[in-house]
Amino acid sequence: MSIVHDQAMHFIYQQVLERLLNHMSKEQRVSLQLLIQRLLVTAGGPEYIGTFRLLVVQGGDRRSARLLAILRAAQLSIALRAPVTFKLRVLVTCLPASSSAMLEQHDRIFNTLFMHDDPRVQLQMVEQAAVVPFCRQADAAAQHLPLSREALLLFGHLVDARPEALLGSRTHLELADAIRLALVAYPGTDALVTAMPARQRRRFAAWARRSLRLAGVARPDSLHQCVYSLARWLAPLHAVAGAPGEGIGTPDLMQERALPLRVLMIDDLLAQLLGESELDRVLGCGLEPVRESPPLSVFVDPQALAQLHDIGGRCKAPGAPRQALRLVNQDVPGKPQAPQQPRFAKAYGLENTQLACLLYRPFANQGAGLERFLQCRHADMLVALPYLHRALQGKPCPDAVKDWIVNTSGLPLAQLRMVYKGRLGPGVRKLLANLARRDVQLRLLGRQVAVGTATRKASS
Repeated sequence: MSIVHDQAMHFIYQQVLERLLNHMSKEQRVSLQLLIQRLLVTAGGPEYIGTFRLLVVQGGDRRSARLLAILRAAQLSIALRAPVTFKLRVLVTCLPASSSAMLEQHDRIFNTLFMHDDPRVQLQMVEQAAVVPFCRQADAAAQHLPLSREALLLFGHLVDARPEALLGSRTHLELADAIRLALVAYPGTDALVTAMPARQRRRFAAWARRSLRLAGVARPDSLHQCVYSLARWLAPLHAVAGAPGEGIGTPDLMQERALPLRVLMIDDLLAQLLGESELDRVLGCGLEPVRESPPLSVFVDPQALAQLHDIGGRCKAPGAPRQALRLVNQDVPGKPQAPQQPRFAKAYGLENTQLACLLYRPFANQGAGLERFLQCRHADMLVALPYLHRALQGKPCPDAVKDWIVNTSGLPLAQLRMVYKGRLGPGVRKLLANLARRDVQLRLLGRQVAVGTATRKASS
């Protein structure tokens, strides 16, 4: 029975490969052969390809889908010529959370490539700071761990609550943490392959080295030689704001790899491999909303930034206090618009009131914006304004006032007092200011609002 099953699966894999090859352009087929040769050389020769393990971090754009199809074609091509082929591990991640539509799109691609039941393929995703098997039914609104939630809140209150900053360079630190988790769970990975061009990788490496230097890491220039080492050093930085009174922790040296984790260099092949072809139609990308995204933002929810802009605009609109912080579903014209919970808030486990508080930043700079925040969002608390200042200053005040502050902000009172006074631990001030200066493409944001008043005041 096992032999019959193996023969049937071999026939199915051959059909998948033929379909992929038939929908590739001539240039893609030539580049595929060059990619196969490069994989064999990187593995150490054909005799070692069976133990070679390749990791790809799957984004939600067309280039990521095309790259996965090409890698699958290479895997199946080698399997037809040799008794074994390389192992492929696919890590699905989207920040702050994967939507159900995106998970379904990934699942359709995996089904088209017949990857679910292939023992040479591992399909996984990051959920609640853990690496789990891929599931299209996963809860896209699952909350992050409290440390990520607290770090996000403190980052917004201390530095800059603009959507571009909240989902900016700080997002790459969360991505590094996801890659670290994946490599810890699967330590035998030999190489990582990416659709990100060399120019974008150099930009990311330069930003990473600068962030690590600001965090006080000695000799960060050498860390880019190993993807795992770089991810291990970057990952803790996204949670630094969760403990702003402390310094930057040091990764466990016992987890060092014997050999560096390399990036498979295919930059000279990317233009041909990932160019326009009929592969999109095979993968279901012709009709499905798989997006074209800049290389550094392919792991970010495309709606999150728009949602934050919409919420922030209505939250702070003059003359319209207490607007409901809910989005309007505009996908179906002609139908009544139904409110929906912001996905960004769900992903981090935030209540609407806490998200509004984050966007207003009322506690920074000794509560300079507290009165306006109360006028716009909580007019019934204006009479308690003096007690709110006393609570944030650490002076005696009613417990009900303290509870209101904690519930409205989502942060412990001790952290809020630190925000109020602008006190940051060693290395944290420069790191947060640096993170707030760039968007998700690591492009500089306007300096006039990139660094919050609280941070500037704390450095004076």
